[in-house]
Amino acid sequence: MEHLRIGIVGNIGVGKSTLVEAASRKPFDEILLSTIPNRIGDEKVYAFQEKFNSKVLDAFYEDPISTAFMAQIEFFNGRLERQRQIEDRKGIILEDRTLAEDYHIFGIAQKIMGNMTEEEFLTYQRNYDLMTQEITQPDLIVYLKADVQVLLDRIKERGRESETGIPKEYLEQLNQLYDQFINRHVTCPVLVIDANVDTPLQNYIEITINKIAERIRSLDLRVTTPGISKWVTLPETAATLKAIDAELKLEKFLLENPCLISVAGNVGLGKSTLTAIMQRSLRINGLYENPEDNPLLGKFLKDKKTYCYDLQLHFLKMRKELQIKGTSGKESYVMDRSLPEDLLVFCYQFYKDGFLTQDELDMLTVKFKTVCNNIASPDLLIVLKGRTDLAWSRIQQRGREMEMEGGWSRSEINALNGWYRTYANDVCRFGYHKGRIIEINVEKIDFTNRIHIGYIFEAIYNTLTEGFVK
Repeated sequence: MEHLRIGIVGNIGVGKSTLVEAASRKPFDEILLSTIPNRIGDEKVYAFQEKFNSKVLDAFYEDPISTAFMAQIEFFNGRLERQRQIEDRKGIILEDRTLAEDYHIFGIAQKIMGNMTEEEFLTYQRNYDLMTQEITQPDLIVYLKADVQVLLDRIKERGRESETGIPKEYLEQLNQLYDQFINRHVTCPVLVIDANVDTPLQNYIEITINKIAERIRSLDLRVTTPGISKWVTLPETAATLKAIDAELKLEKFLLENPCLISVAGNVGLGKSTLTAIMQRSLRINGLYENPEDNPLLGKFLKDKKTYCYDLQLHFLKMRKELQIKGTSGKESYVMDRSLPEDLLVFCYQFYKDGFLTQDELDMLTVKFKTVCNNIASPDLLIVLKGRTDLAWSRIQQRGREMEMEGGWSRSEINALNGWYRTYANDVCRFGYHKGRIIEINVEKIDFTNRIHIGYIFEAIYNTLTEGFVK
């Protein structure tokens, strides 16, 4: 990660701003910074408070019916403007309310209460959908949760004149929407904090920040784009020469030390592209699945339930043979897709979709685990990560007939992406991979850019040679 985004969410008066502000200052910032893997030293904790026009907020509380639409657009624009600034920061980002809350909590609340007309809400909804297509959820959401009476007491205590008339029913409605939002719409990890506790403020903040740090560590977050900014901010000639040096250094290492590198990632995120680039640039061998030559894949994409089980057995046999060849120790190889993906991503999703029975999934689990226990793991697993929209647009652009004619749907690609969020952890935790892992955020990497590829080659070299003894 170039940065770790943490969304601090919760109802009015629950204490979000107080926590965000305290966590970005000493000594609490160091607690959070200590969780960053491979810390370089120039990272910071950044507090991004809500941005809005206070006059608009006052007008909304005074007359919510006539100002609700205008106010929601103003609040949304403030969060959208803030989002652009977030992308430029390096370290830990604390977001006082996330962009998604604007719609799922406050926008919907205004419609429920009748403060927006049907036309206004549809306009706001469309605007939200269009403007957030490229924005992902935070890496972690911290949900501060408190009872309505506690919220009312705190609102009264802080004494903001515009908030004195907030009705109890409004806070109850927001609490209900927050619970629904967390349980039905949030797909990233969530830490729920009981904000009802009557603890001295400094103690509460310290306890909460330590809980956040503990939760971050439990996620075993890996660095997906560490230091890419140091490459792209170099003068172009210097960056290009650095990329060439990284390529030659990795090429020499792989020539002298045969390795297998496997590349994992969702359909459309660039596995085959990166594999081909590594094969040619580093002068190593490529191992590909060649979907056009697969006798079952086309049939499966047209009738998934009938051919699902047999297709997974075919993939297991094929990738087992490729992995044995790649780990023979004679030459270095790069492999397009990792063997356990078929089980931990695709098979689990196919079971969820009803294309595999429980018995079939259990049998496949036994077969995949047996194979992985009895053959050598790749020396390095590269996991590509990116948004569903990016994967889907690339699938459309390349236009493979078997993918377009009855093949993947956007919802299926989105479902697979859910499994890939934890794949790098799961593949080790469940015992399917014993080598090293790098995660790469393809939204920040251009595989056609030599400087970006140089950055990847340097990361691969550093990972393979860490603690290396010849």
